[in-house]
Amino acid sequence: MNIADPAQPRELLQRLLVAAGPEAEEEIVTIADYLREQGRLAGEREGRLAGEREGRLAGQRSTLLKQLRLRFGELPEPVVARVRAADAGQIEGWTERVLTSPTLDDCLTER
Repeated sequence: MNIADPAQPRELLQRLLVAAGPEAEEEIVTIADYLREQGRLAGEREGRLAGEREGRLAGQRSTLLKQLRLRFGELPEPVVARVRAADAGQIEGWTERVLTSPTLDDCLTER
């Protein structure tokens, strides 16, 4: 038994068509088209969700920068860059500490 490489979908489709015979060609092509469309839709959903997550994170970064400015005054550019590059966990931790930390450095210290 020879297993086809799923990374080569056209070759796999051709092998299926040969194995199943000409009478099954329409059904196999229809299934292949359906699976291709399902993959495309799944990719769109994943992309949309990733965009939404990044949008929320951008909003959280913006809010944190505003809170830091209100609490500690004008921020040095390296601090702004650090916040803009931070992941969700860092943003959450810093946001929790912004009201209680006595200094900017204390707020942004990793714990």
